[in-house]
Amino acid sequence: MQIQSKYKLTTLLVLSIRILLALIFIQYGMGKLFGGQFGGLTKAELNTPIKDLSLFKISWYLFDHQPFKAFIGVSQIIASVFLLFNRTVILGLLMLIPIILNILIIDLTIMHYGFKVAFFFRLTGYLFYIVLLLFYYKQATYPALRTITQKKLPPHRLENKWVYLWLLLIVPLLEIVTSVPKMLFLLVTHPKEIWVQILQWFNS
Repeated sequence: MQIQSKYKLTTLLVLSIRILLALIFIQYGMGKLFGGQFGGLTKAELNTPIKDLSLFKISWYLFDHQPFKAFIGVSQIIASVFLLFNRTVILGLLMLIPIILNILIIDLTIMHYGFKVAFFFRLTGYLFYIVLLLFYYKQATYPALRTITQKKLPPHRLENKWVYLWLLLIVPLLEIVTSVPKMLFLLVTHPKEIWVQILQWFNS
């Protein structure tokens, strides 16, 4: 009976942590999507020189722009929903770690001392809960981490050392390839401007 009671208590605690984290970060995510977070500057503050505004006010104004705000909000909601299902709880926990660390570092950077202290302990508490859950689900977590960290990748060795000189050509070409979609996009959306730019290159 004692072992069964301990198992029930552990199960209830695990479920409670999952529900708590899900509710908190769903709330955070919804606040970003529907205007409950970020922004909120008065007209007087918007007309104030940036040097006279607090770092918190400046950051809150910048974070209120898209697609940053929607991306953060949706990410928090997705991670929270993952916590509610056994098949995706590990993925949700791993998603929440960088999300919480990002919030923590931002808060420590922009907030006043009192808020820094409060959010430091609150957010590190959430990280502690995540560590507890990952330990509880160690039978699923450890094999995945072992596969990622210990699986050997094929060696990248070439018999002829002179072949490595091709890297001097291939690496810059790879960078150029990433700009091709941008150029095609600009050609379709702004053909006149691109044509003028090309003519200027040839005439310079």
